[in-house]
Amino acid sequence: MRYSKGNSLASDDKASLTPNIALALTQVLAENGIAPATVLARFGLTVSDLEDPSFRLSRRQTSGMIAHAIKLLPELPLGLLVGSKQTLNSLGMVGFAMMTSATFGEAIEHCRRYHKEGGTMVDIDFMATEHECTAVFHNPGDAAITPFLIEEVTAHLMNMGQILLGSRKLLLRMELQYPAPAYAAHYRQLFNCPLQFSAQRNCIVADASLFAVPLDTHNPLAQRQALEHLQRMAMRDPDTPDLIESIESAFRRNWASPPNMAEIAGTLNLTERTLRRHLDQCGMSFQQIRAQMQERRARNLLETQRLTQCEIAEQLGFTDVRSFRRAFKAWTGETPGGYRSSRSSSNFQ
Repeated sequence: MRYSKGNSLASDDKASLTPNIALALTQVLAENGIAPATVLARFGLTVSDLEDPSFRLSRRQTSGMIAHAIKLLPELPLGLLVGSKQTLNSLGMVGFAMMTSATFGEAIEHCRRYHKEGGTMVDIDFMATEHECTAVFHNPGDAAITPFLIEEVTAHLMNMGQILLGSRKLLLRMELQYPAPAYAAHYRQLFNCPLQFSAQRNCIVADASLFAVPLDTHNPLAQRQALEHLQRMAMRDPDTPDLIESIESAFRRNWASPPNMAEIAGTLNLTERTLRRHLDQCGMSFQQIRAQMQERRARNLLETQRLTQCEIAEQLGFTDVRSFRRAFKAWTGETPGGYRSSRSSSNFQ
């Protein structure tokens, strides 16, 4: 993402979203003849970034990608296509917790509690009566992409409902605040229920009896493990600024010859002084970010690859293996050889 000079970091710049929506969006772009790499480059990203399990995007980055994609493909039901590409697996541990639930209602409760961990960009409120259960959606961000976000989340929920409940009819009705788009027929085909556009709220309504349906995939032990993991995730501080993610992304693209501070400042449309000030606001320095990235990469290579220490040092941009060994000892308190031996049944040195 490119920053304007003098911008301060806002809540929309916190890198806390898993890139599920962005990754599905790149798939739709590719299917329609648009190179994902070209679109991602506008935001300082690569497809490899989105496929990295540890990678996170900011709301501003994701919203920008969505808005740009809508301009490129204005006639398509883009949100419906993106949402339909996502399944329970797309939500990672959230989807696993849903799949291993005892009933459909329990699965939906886990979705309600942890949907943000799966990368959802809207807020979801669930309300139940004796006969109906309603999911109401609110977009706290850019109103211009609200139709896309509602399409994406509802299509995704439909996909998950069909996986969990099979051929049962899922929805009683659907209400949408925005006017009917030119492709409204796609809504009718996908949701198979009465639709009301220009309504008072964005919501889907289901028969409450569905929530008592038992799931064949229920597994109490696996579910408990999934929920413990989600609870730990929810306790983490998710506020890694977008700026730091952009710097880390630049390092990931060129480990052997990592960019210096001036080069990264240039790609972000900042002066070095402004970049340093923004990093100070985050409580980080450029050198700290680079060292943390090198340490994580070094640990991974030592644990998983049959590379010599000289080869690892070269991959990480060190001038010689001695510099790498000194740095690794400072990071971990161990030598690279000792670290590898203690974590592998095979000695790769």
